[in-house]
Parts: sequence; structure tokens; C-alpha cells
Amino acid sequence: MKTRVITTAFATAIFALVATNHATAETPSLEHKLNVTPEIKKAFTGSDSIEIRQITGTAATFQVGGTYRVTGVCKQQNLKHAVLYIGNTAEAGPEAITAAAGSSLFKPLADTRTEFDFTFTVLRPGILHVTIYDSDNHDKNDNAYAGIYLGDVVFKH
Repeated sequence: MKTRVITTAFATAIFALVATNHATAETPSLEHKLNVTPEIKKAFTGSDSIEIRQITGTAATFQVGGTYRVTGVCKQQNLKHAVLYIGNTAEAGPEAITAAAGSSLFKPLADTRTEFDFTFTVLRPGILHVTIYDSDNHDKNDNAYAGIYLGDVVFKH
């Protein structure tokens, strides 16, 4: 019985190591640092804010087909159930951005301060944004609480 447990644990550890290396190999090199001037998408209340610390990518500007990593911190104290989301204002249709392996396009927010790290690929033209959504607001048209645009429209190349 001990041998089976040890073998299973060893196999699980090897699988996790291979999966991690495989996911890392699929993420392209994000060697370009992007300088953007975020613009308010929807005004913040009180001391709530989204601060972008760094944006890196496969290209020096946002473009369709490029992969980017956005890191920063979100501060919000007014919502009990909030989610931070990175999105693209592309017209209705198929996915406009997709999360890179091991990443996500959203993050639940803590009561005060939450660090975030999103890595994604842009699939269609639009304006990228980081937005706080109120999970308790069930307005089908807009449950955005506050947010910022990350800069220029992403054009097709």
C-alpha cells in the first residue's frame, strides 16, 4: 500500500512539473514594455482606484495577435462582491481576447487592496480596459462599477 501511495504522489508531482513547463513554453516572450496613459472608462468613488504598474507584450503597441501582461493593484472599499476584469470593447462576435495558459481575465476583489496580473492574447480589434464589476448589480446592460481604458484602439495588422 505504501508503494502505491508513494508512486501516485511521485507521478502527480512529475505531471505537475511537465504541465508547468508546457504552459511556460506556450507563453511567448513579452520583451516589449508598453507605455500607456490610462483614461477613465467609468469614474471611481472615494479612494477607489486601479493602478497599472507595468504592461509588457510581444509588440511595442497593442495589436491583434499580440500577447500582453498587465500588472497592477486595485483598491475598492464600496462593494461587497466585486470582480476585476480585463476586457476588449470589440463589437459583438467571437472572443475578443483570451487568457494565456495559467492566467485568467478576471479576479475577485478583496475588501480593500488586490494585486492583479493578467496575461492574454488580443484576438479582435477594440479598446482594452480594466474594469471593476459589481456582482450584486444584475443590470443586464451595464453592471460596471468603475474602470479605465488602457489606451488606443487595437487595430488589425
